[in-house]
Amino acid sequence: MLERANIERLLRLNGVGPSAADEEIKSVLISARWHENDIETALLVLKENTKSHETRVDTLHKVFRSDDSLHPQTISALLGIDVDVAQGALDHKKKMRPSLSAGQALQIGVVSAGLAIACILASMWYLEMGVFHAAMRF
Repeated sequence: MLERANIERLLRLNGVGPSAADEEIKSVLISARWHENDIETALLVLKENTKSHETRVDTLHKVFRSDDSLHPQTISALLGIDVDVAQGALDHKKKMRPSLSAGQALQIGVVSAGLAIACILASMWYLEMGVFHAAMRF
């Protein structure tokens, strides 16, 4: 576990305060060759309230790196637009079934067979093979 005091000491040695912008803290920790996961953990430790142990998150990593749906309040805060969607109005888990009728399947099969036969006959004519061979001419 990363200790808050150790992180603050490292930042002070590099001339950055613990309340500095995330980009400055990240640049210091990257220059100290910290792993990316450790950098994210250090940022969370620095933002943690030492009395209540609640973490405030100012970054948008939770929005872009999760599979959770966004609440209307979050969209409104990020984009500045009002979103009014009922909780059950959108079903994002519903999957589309491909609908292919028997007529379409038959049509695809006939067209594919016709093109295959045409390509075979064209290549036989071009290479003078099979029914187009010189010995087959009368």
